[in-house]
Amino acid sequence: MEAELKQQFDEMGVEPTAPVLDKCMELAISYNVNDATEFVEQWMAFSLSHLQGDEPTVANLGEFERKVLQTRREKGGSKKPTKSTTTSSLDTSSLANYGLMEEDDPMLNDYVDESTASTLPHTPKATKNPSRASALKAGVLFSPASYSPKATRESPAATSAVEGKPGDIVDSFGHPKLMAASSWQSQVQHTVPVLQLLRHNDAPLTMSNLRYMNDLLHERCDDLHDRLVDIGQALVEKKLGTKGAAECSWYPQDRHTLDALHMLHAVGMIHSDDDGPLDAHSALLAVLDTEEKLLALNFSQLKSGSIFPGQVVLAKGFIPRGDTFVVEELHTDRKLTPPPPLKVERELQFVVAAGPYTNSTDMCYERLHELLNYLREHRPDVLLLTGPFVEAEHKAINELAETFDAFFEKMIAGIMDVVGSSTSVLLISSQKDAMAAAVYPTPAYTLRKTYPNLQLLADPSLIDLDGITLGVSSTDVLDHLLSHEFAANAGERMHRAINHLFHQGSFYPLCPPGDENMSYDSQLAAKFAQLKQLPNVLILPSDQRHFIRMVSDCLVINPGRLVDSKGGTFARFLVTPTAPTATKAPNMFSSVACQIQRI
Repeated sequence: MEAELKQQFDEMGVEPTAPVLDKCMELAISYNVNDATEFVEQWMAFSLSHLQGDEPTVANLGEFERKVLQTRREKGGSKKPTKSTTTSSLDTSSLANYGLMEEDDPMLNDYVDESTASTLPHTPKATKNPSRASALKAGVLFSPASYSPKATRESPAATSAVEGKPGDIVDSFGHPKLMAASSWQSQVQHTVPVLQLLRHNDAPLTMSNLRYMNDLLHERCDDLHDRLVDIGQALVEKKLGTKGAAECSWYPQDRHTLDALHMLHAVGMIHSDDDGPLDAHSALLAVLDTEEKLLALNFSQLKSGSIFPGQVVLAKGFIPRGDTFVVEELHTDRKLTPPPPLKVERELQFVVAAGPYTNSTDMCYERLHELLNYLREHRPDVLLLTGPFVEAEHKAINELAETFDAFFEKMIAGIMDVVGSSTSVLLISSQKDAMAAAVYPTPAYTLRKTYPNLQLLADPSLIDLDGITLGVSSTDVLDHLLSHEFAANAGERMHRAINHLFHQGSFYPLCPPGDENMSYDSQLAAKFAQLKQLPNVLILPSDQRHFIRMVSDCLVINPGRLVDSKGGTFARFLVTPTAPTATKAPNMFSSVACQIQRI
């Protein structure tokens, strides 16, 4: 666990000494904290609230033990379980112990339902929200024509599931001095130039150059072959070096050579033998050969690794008989092109929110109203919104008495009226929208009215924002990856899933797609969904729990959904041109402050 603790501290921009690591190991064992991520998050929360963000020392770790770990143990031991509180011995969210947030652990709530809190039948009490009531009384700005919200208002039971309070900070990352000093609004009012970097023939993906769902089968095979060769060569060079890669036969053509080799390196693409997620018995490896060759993978000798359908891997092992490949090692990392250095000349403020923007039972868009109320008080330099905005599968979509495009135009007009002309607004399309092309990659939305500070962008997009390279996708690739991969002792799952994107060089590396309703176009993906260079910041909205992570020097943010059964969230972050202190070389931790806030 010591290596995992060091890795987690490194991601937070902290370089712990050997005595500090020893003390952390001692505390983790003594207080039964088995997750390195949880321990480091507890320390960072304590440091921010009590030590002004100081780095860990043996002395202040002792203070952390007295004020947090011992208090937590005493609270847990003082509660006696009763019939009505059978879950009182379970841990609550670690951050809640430090006064930074007042909420239950969302992961705990996934396993503890309402019935365990009381054995007596009862009706849940609805939480009163004055802002929602006033919004409905004043009329709903984004409500479609002839639509009545009364018939589809959310039930009190749904409202009672919301956790925490509006405005709660549920996650944070970055230098504490930046967060403490920031007013979370732009200090200079001017729009930020936006340049789309994902291009083919020097043009981004738009409806005007869209050609999809007419690629031939042999063209798809050619795309997969090219991807296998490109990534496979990079994997071999990373593992064996340039000379070793030149001498390496990816897979012998004749059986005599194959039988003579005791240990074999094989480059191939992972496939599944059935329609469900991968497991230890359904994984196949398609290798490069003069004829079709599928090897059944045996993981009985594998110590650690993770795979998913469509992944290009370098496998080391042997073939005892037939077409069964016994895997001893899996290599999935290639040499990455690091993010470009930050070139910002002034502080830039960002607000990021992900759809949906209204409840699944109505078209009132109350959450979007609440976000706009926040934007009235906090004027960021950049507002980034990812779809869906008008979901094609929404329960009330058939009640619209106007076209999808007309309703969307009205929604954007309302947003731009509130935001004004000094904030750059970026809208990322989603194939789940009723007015969007049902294909991935998804071209940018089209509007009849143009706004000088509004940029309509495709899904996915890689853009330059005044010296910051930012990647974003509205497709939930993280959830698709985690639900279809097979992993054994492969480390922290979210960190692992993000690395899959980087090392496969794609915003969506799964093949076939993880969502059966997703219309994936291989020709468009080869042109407009490649991730050849790591961005400074990567936005990946997901149904997975919100997070902020530093992975391979890239700041990765899942802002959560603006509408969620447990309470919606959005992200805000700032980037400064230089570090606030000169003790270390500038890095993302010292130049960026990020928070995820409950709406």
